Amino acid sequence: MKAKFLSLICSAVLTGLLFMPSFASAKTTVIIASSVDTNEQNYLNVTYNKFVELAQQYSNNAFDFQLFPSMQLGDEIATVRAAQLGTLQIAMLATNNFAPFSPSTGWVNMPYFFNTLEDFRKMLDIMWDQHNEWAVKEAGCRVLAIVDVGYRQLTTSKKYPVRSLQDAKGIKIRTPQNPLMVSTFQSLGLEPTAVAFSETFNALQQGVVDGQEGCFNNVITLKFYEAQKYATKINYSVHSANFIVNEKWLQSLPETEREALIRAGKEAMEYERTKVAGILETDDKLMVEHGMELLGVVTDIDEWFRLGRTAWPKCYEVIGGGDAAKGEAIIKLVIEKGQGIIEQ
Repeated sequence: MKAKFLSLICSAVLTGLLFMPSFASAKTTVIIASSVDTNEQNYLNVTYNKFVELAQQYSNNAFDFQLFPSMQLGDEIATVRAAQLGTLQIAMLATNNFAPFSPSTGWVNMPYFFNTLEDFRKMLDIMWDQHNEWAVKEAGCRVLAIVDVGYRQLTTSKKYPVRSLQDAKGIKIRTPQNPLMVSTFQSLGLEPTAVAFSETFNALQQGVVDGQEGCFNNVITLKFYEAQKYATKINYSVHSANFIVNEKWLQSLPETEREALIRAGKEAMEYERTKVAGILETDDKLMVEHGMELLGVVTDIDEWFRLGRTAWPKCYEVIGGGDAAKGEAIIKLVIEKGQGIIEQ
């Protein structure tokens, strides 16, 4: 009996040893939600592909990345909630749709705040740690990357070419469901119509709205050109997107994996910056090929700039989570840290 028992123990140990390599090699599953499809021209996918490459490199191939594109796991608001709950690990979405969950981080969406993309990027680098402190405290999510693709611009249907502010009067313009952006267009004397990102294409195609504001990259990769004729530059806010990760999950990872994701996020962000000029050039070319007309910068851009900044008091309230004084203090902090980068 004793010999038989020892034999069973040895057999169990040997079985365990045989299976040990498979356990040791198990990868960490990372479920990622994206609001766009896998079009290689989309700036989010440019960043994502580099992020995955670097994260695997720095972690010795420790991750099993599972991408769910085209809002398969819900719209951008839903994926932030899922990231907070931990039902997915990473969400890729527009910064303006993360801001309702972390109001303090909304400073990146301020209208007529950054004169150039370079200024925007400099401020992100300066504010990075503070930005993430707000994001983790308010939303429970860390920002791994914030990537830009030029300014948010304006496109309109064939009835409404916009070359000046007066041309834009009376046009129903789709904006995100973000009060900061809605108030900006109201300050310009225009007619914003808040529509969820997931419903934008249908709203344009069905004539619910006549135009939309956003990056030209979306016009190409999401085929907005099928319902839009004119592209006008109003340069009112930098179009950017976040890669956010559930902070509790991130901190639960082994140090090597955690640091691999953080490092990959920052470096993928820096990589994407080197690609933006080429992406924008190709977007312009493809819009023309799809029958759109590029009207250039509005002739009265200074007036857009002046009126757009009158929305700042409302923006303070949004960024402060209903407390305008808090929001104004956040913007003052950003300006002070920028040391002349942002002109008041």
